[in-house]
Order: sequence, then C-alpha cells, then structure tokens
Amino acid sequence: MSGRKRNQALKDQVAKLGEKLATIKNESATFPITDVDTWNSFFTGGVTASGKNVTPAIAMTCSAVFSCVRLISGAVASAPVKIYKRDGDKTSPASGHKLARLLALRPNEYMTASTFWKTLAAQKVLNGDGYAAILRKRSGDVEALIPLLKLKVTPYHAYELGLDRKLGVDRFRLYYQISWDDGTVSLMDQDDMLHVPNIGWNGKTGLSTIQAGAQAMGLSLSSEESAAALFKNGMMSQVSLQYPTKLDSDALGRLRDHLDRRYSGSVNHHKPLILTEGGEAKTLSLSAGDAQLIETRQFSVIDIARFFGVPPVMIGESSKNSSWGSGVEQMARWFTMFTLNDHLTDIEQEMEVKLFRGDSHYAGFDESELTRGDTKTRGEFYRTARGSMQEPGFMTINEIRSAEGLPPIEGGEELQRPVPGAEKGAKGDA
Repeated sequence: MSGRKRNQALKDQVAKLGEKLATIKNESATFPITDVDTWNSFFTGGVTASGKNVTPAIAMTCSAVFSCVRLISGAVASAPVKIYKRDGDKTSPASGHKLARLLALRPNEYMTASTFWKTLAAQKVLNGDGYAAILRKRSGDVEALIPLLKLKVTPYHAYELGLDRKLGVDRFRLYYQISWDDGTVSLMDQDDMLHVPNIGWNGKTGLSTIQAGAQAMGLSLSSEESAAALFKNGMMSQVSLQYPTKLDSDALGRLRDHLDRRYSGSVNHHKPLILTEGGEAKTLSLSAGDAQLIETRQFSVIDIARFFGVPPVMIGESSKNSSWGSGVEQMARWFTMFTLNDHLTDIEQEMEVKLFRGDSHYAGFDESELTRGDTKTRGEFYRTARGSMQEPGFMTINEIRSAEGLPPIEGGEELQRPVPGAEKGAKGDA
C-alpha cells in the first residue's frame, strides 16, 4: 500500500472513531462536582484573592487586558504573510504558490486573512492556545483554515483514546476533539490542526495568560469597581454634614433620601448643597485609602502589561518616565524584537510543519512595515542599501521602489557595484 493510501486509510479510521467520540470518557480528566475550586480554575482563571472570578470575557472588560490583546493580535494581523522557496542556500519569493492567496487574503470563505490572524493570535495570548482546523481536498491540498475557540477543542494523546493500539500510531500523537456549533463532534489528527500554544506547554495545551495573571487582573477589576463607586457617590464622598442638634430617625432618613436623589452620581457633582436646620458641610481631603486606590490602579496596569510582554507606555500608561530614547521607532522595534517575534515564530513554524510538509517552501510574516522608520531614516538606509562607486549595494533601485509601494522602472534591476579605482581616486583627490 502506498504512503498516500495508508494515510487516507488512517484518516478514515480516525473519522469513524470521531463519530463515537461523544461517548468516550477520559477518567484522567474527571473531577468531583463538589470541587468548586477545580471547576473555577477549569473554566476560568479561578477565584482571585480580590474576590473577582476572572474569565476571558470578564478580563477583556479591563482596559489594560483589552489593550494588550488588541495590540499583539493587531500587530500579527498587520504583518503580511509571504511565501518563500528554499533552493540550497538560496531563498527566493514564491508569490505564485497555491497557498499564497489563502494565507495573505482569504483563509476561508467567511473571513479575511486579517480577521483570521487577529483571532488566532488573540486566542493564543488570551486563552493559551490558538486553534485552526485545516480542511483539505481529497488530493491533500489545503482548501481552508477555520479558526476555533479553545472551548470547542479538547486535545488527547493517542493512548488516552486507545488509538495507539487500534491504529498503531505513536502513543503521544495528538488528536483533537472538536465540538461544532451544530452539536456534532469530530476527531482530527494533529496534521490537520494548526495549534499555536502559549508559553507553559504541558504536552497538550499552553498556559492561559488569564490564568497566569488572574490575581493582577482581579485586582485591576476590583480597583475599577471601587473607583466607579467613588464617582457614583459624587460629592457625598468628599463632604461631612454637621448639625447643632441630634437628628431623629425620621429626619435622618429624609435627609439621606434627599441627598441620594439630588447629589449622588458624577452628573450631580457640581450642584450646590442646600442645608436647613443649621446644617453645615465640611470638605474632606482625599483619604489615604483613595490615594492608595489611584496608585493601585496604576500598578495593576503595569503588572498586566508585564504578563503580556507589552511596554506599558504602548497601552497608554505614561505616568512613569519612559526610557525609550529617541521615540516611537525604538519603541516599535523593542516590541517587535522581544514580544511579537515570539508569537510570529510560533505561527511560522506551525505553518511550515502542517501546511507545507517539507516541500521546500515556507511562510513568514514580513515585519518591515511594523519597524518602518520615518522618511529621513528610510532615506539614509536606502542610500546605504543602494551602494555607491566605492561601496557595493545590496538592494536594486526597483527593490527600493517596491518597498515604498512604487512601480518598477526600466534599468532598475542592476545592483550597484564598486567602480575599480574609484576609491583610490577619491583618496588621491582628498
């Protein structure tokens, strides 16, 4: 039996087992229904010391978390995906490859490439694993990539399902149970699933940033609630009322109701306070607790940014002095080098293994747009890249024009080479 037929037979057996997967019980993944803490950590980041139960959906209501996820996933989606071919030590663009359009523009008929990569990256950094089902034609060629939510996917080792004995595969080979929206369940081999785990790989899944940073995120959410309550009380949180005589319970109740209706809330903050019966209002200074609340909110933002590997200043936290040197360009380069490259490399290697499968092609994200300098910086770089009479160039005129989005010109394919004797003549003239 040929290798292709053997692989197809293996996939047919896996598909049949997938139809019965809903009835399979994995004893190692069960836990008592009374174990509340385990249930919380299984479905969420767990109950935090602040009392907040942090789930991915709740965490995204925190501005710092939302900004970090938006920044990373948006940066991944903004980097164009290009395909290259290896030929010995040489590498050349392969824009005509059959997967070029799928990866750069239309991974499936439901979404654009930007939405696909943004979704995959967001799932990776937020939930710990980015999943995308690889749909293939009967020939084995990739037809579409479908992103999947982590809650819809359960990875198993072959030995957990008995497939190592039934199919003769490696016992640690991964299979993915997918629960589709229509209620059906299917089982996919690891070769048919793009799986990009976050840091903290345990053999099947990565570590959710929400779970790792639940305490910091819970603290941030609690601080936001406390701040909201402070504004809800309006001016009443900043004044005390004093009367010359003791108020009876009825009078005290009427006063409290009147103040709640007229002065509570941020919109009523500047209304004049009218008191009768000799009442006097005294302004309170900002309490130590309120001052600490402000510091706590700032610290929470920085701590959350640290979990995602994002410079705080890039998500709007500018209360501390920045050490970015000359500005935005250095900031973008730092973020790209130490944070974004980690995510892009994970995705690139997964694509090469699962989509190209050793056909001498590979896909890579073009980061040049993300680290693009200002006009002056680019001009100086292109001048060096073009070369001169004394120095060899490493970019042609048309390559430079292409990088700037300009059309090629006639004669622009020549690479600048040093002119013999030019350097010596230049020194003699000097």
